[in-house]
Amino acid sequence: MRHTLRAVEGIEAGREYDLNRDEILVGRALACHIVLNDLAVSRTHARLVLEDDAYTIEDLGSRFHTYVNDKRITGRLRLTDGDQVKIADSLFLFRSCPPDVSEKTDDAALTILQSVDARSIADTVLKVNAEAKLRAILQITRALGRTLELEAVLSQMLDGLFEIFPLADRALVLLVDGNRLIPKAVKHRRDWQESVQYSRTIVQQAIDRRQAILSEDAVVDERFTQAQSIADFQIRSMMCVPLLSQEMSPLGVIQLDAQRRDAKFSTDDMILLTSVAAQASVSVEYAQLHKVRLKQAKLEREMDIAQDVQRNFLPRTTPEVKGYDFWGYYLAAGKVGGDYYDFVRLPNGNQAVLLGDVSGKGVPAALMMAKASAVCRVALVSAGDNVAEAIREINNEICHASTGGTFLTLVLCVVNPKTHEITLANAGHMSPMFRRADGSVEEPAESNIRGLPLGIVRDSPYKTASTTLAAGESVVLFSDGISEAASPEDELYSVERVAEQLRRMGGRRAAEIGQALLQDVRRHAAGCEQNDDISLVVFRRNPAQATRPRQGRAATVGPGLT
Repeated sequence: MRHTLRAVEGIEAGREYDLNRDEILVGRALACHIVLNDLAVSRTHARLVLEDDAYTIEDLGSRFHTYVNDKRITGRLRLTDGDQVKIADSLFLFRSCPPDVSEKTDDAALTILQSVDARSIADTVLKVNAEAKLRAILQITRALGRTLELEAVLSQMLDGLFEIFPLADRALVLLVDGNRLIPKAVKHRRDWQESVQYSRTIVQQAIDRRQAILSEDAVVDERFTQAQSIADFQIRSMMCVPLLSQEMSPLGVIQLDAQRRDAKFSTDDMILLTSVAAQASVSVEYAQLHKVRLKQAKLEREMDIAQDVQRNFLPRTTPEVKGYDFWGYYLAAGKVGGDYYDFVRLPNGNQAVLLGDVSGKGVPAALMMAKASAVCRVALVSAGDNVAEAIREINNEICHASTGGTFLTLVLCVVNPKTHEITLANAGHMSPMFRRADGSVEEPAESNIRGLPLGIVRDSPYKTASTTLAAGESVVLFSDGISEAASPEDELYSVERVAEQLRRMGGRRAAEIGQALLQDVRRHAAGCEQNDDISLVVFRRNPAQATRPRQGRAATVGPGLT
């Protein structure tokens, strides 16, 4: 017998594993024979053992257990054809079939199916009474309603169809997947192995016309006289019924055919099959929606993990620098974002303050943000007092890592707490705003030193500028999530409004300035959806009477990252 595990849900969905070893380990470890890269899967999760040409399965003490047909297994369990094996988010269908299964195609553009265990009946035509047919239909309906795992249910449905239609020699279900038809279940009555094939001519007509097709003798049916495949496969009588969604979009088909000359399906048979197909269509559509929801749930879990990872790249606390007060805030537009800020203590005792904005949003921007976080720290520590050289090195590293036109704007302030000199560098970002003691606001890192964003041109030169921060003066760094926050009237908050608010904030601590600015942005947005990531950093040189450093407080992370 040939034994396989086919993943029908989970990270390996669609993949089929041939079970050809005496012992097969399933788990997250690379040494396993079937590797599932899922944190919910244990390193060695389960084991399959071949005994007397049959496989048993046992759980290896995994955290989230192993299930067969929705039941948690304890000890060893012998697997039979059609069993469903559940490991974390992955669902497998176990199949056993004879080893000599052939595949072949012809010039009629056939889709090839693989045969499964055949079921034999007597050559004589069996009569099934109305009560038996009704009982079989009820069994099919119950089977379709019990689970959303299609392969096993459709296989049971075909078993039921063989009871209802004893004339049928072959039955199959094909589902639409994009522009392809994918075989999902197949049965035939032969007591020897043969390839199970179908005519695309018949199937395509049923799908295109959304009509059930009945042919008492397909070989001489004038509707299909050009289909060589019908003659090749010796299809005599056949029924092909489309599976349709609630919007009447084709989901696939059910086809039954007979090869014996004296076997002919009737109109009543076609009506009965159409009724079964209507029930099956509902189950197929629900199962497909269920699969989409599972994928969405998995993506959400992964995004939650990515969110936690990104949060760890942001500063946990603000710096403790004598005579200075620092505050930082970050709020992604989605689960993760591309804005970035950091505080880096340099070997010479100076304090670097950075704020950047990666082009785009979401996961690609977040990945570049993570790269920038590491690159900036290394370059700043390595370059010593040469800030321009540090920016040049950062740019070259971002150029090397950037793909698809991604770039990063970055502004950098290096604070010398002894001389109170601030050295600035700007790679395509908005200048920090300096609120002076007299209430005026300056932007000393505008066009005079603004260079290209990082990641565009290798070895691009960058300039620096220096200014002195007097006691009581403050500095604000922000991303365009602040300046471009939109109101219900689609008016932007603007850089000018940032400066206007800053002029009014004399004598406030860094956190008070930042929080007041955020409150004004929220008033402006008036509940409108946040379209871009928001980063905001404020630092202040304390007034002369407050010379002790403020104890480093926790950096603020917005609701998008809590």
